[in-house]
Amino acid sequence: MNYSDNKRLNQLNTLIEMTALITSSLDSSAVNKLALESASKLLSAEAGSLLLIDHKTGELFFEAAIGAKSNEVRSIRFKKDLGIAGWVARNCEPVIIDDVMSDPRFYRGIDDVSGFETRDMVCVPVMEKERIIGVLQIINKKSGKFDGDDLVILQTFANQVGIAIENAALYEEAVTDGHTGLYHHKYFKLRLKEEIDRSKRYNYPISLIIMDIDFFKKVNDTMGHSSGSAVIERVAEILKNVTRAADVAARYGGEEFALILPYASFEYGLEVGERLRRTIEKSDFNGIRITVSVGVSHYDGKGRDVSSLDLIGLADRALYMAKDNGRNRVEGLLS
Repeated sequence: MNYSDNKRLNQLNTLIEMTALITSSLDSSAVNKLALESASKLLSAEAGSLLLIDHKTGELFFEAAIGAKSNEVRSIRFKKDLGIAGWVARNCEPVIIDDVMSDPRFYRGIDDVSGFETRDMVCVPVMEKERIIGVLQIINKKSGKFDGDDLVILQTFANQVGIAIENAALYEEAVTDGHTGLYHHKYFKLRLKEEIDRSKRYNYPISLIIMDIDFFKKVNDTMGHSSGSAVIERVAEILKNVTRAADVAARYGGEEFALILPYASFEYGLEVGERLRRTIEKSDFNGIRITVSVGVSHYDGKGRDVSSLDLIGLADRALYMAKDNGRNRVEGLLS
């Protein structure tokens, strides 16, 4: 087998692996990173990035990046009228650029911020059905120049990334509350059962928080339902901001919220509950003062056998203790 045949075989095997991952995974972040790493390796390049379009602002932002200085670009956003990536996003056409410095479309502002030096690139659109949602670019060929075969390979990866993003979006739509973007009650109950089962199997602790907005009916009655909806959205946003990647934040129902904390001690659960209570109390809700009552329950993974209903029941009892003791406070119960 000669070098060209071996290269083609490696490409085919990688594409098969990518396709299998796309059809089995709902983690678009993991798929995006793997696609970048695989494409960069197959194209023998120094770096790569996936930029997605924020359709509200018309800006491109770095969803994923690999290579030197990749961390420096993650906070950068720029309009679609800038750069080669912007041109691809506007025109929905792939490009190969042998020398970016001689191309008038090149925007060196990103290199100035990151300290990276872009020499050449291949850049292709990422589609979701008929709509462009971003661009995939591979940068700086280690030897030689990018060619048509490289473009075909990268476009194939971009197609897989588009499918991954679409699958993840459909799944998120199915399991999240449309008003807040948090997981809905049915998915919360499923995940809590799964996390408790893992806690028992691997002997790690888990804490559960159930939180209720105090006197929420008064907000609706005095300020109107639109103000009530805005309060719900803002509380959900705060909940998202205090959670770790492993945590599961959900809208439990109405003005109630829930937070599953795997690998969390009872003390940590109380700490998170207090952080939520304090942040909400100090936040501005368009002139409305909002407080919450918080109940925390805990299972150490080693004690008596508990069910998801047991943990929910304890958190509910703790929540009502907080309300009975004056509201705007945190109470907790151990299993």
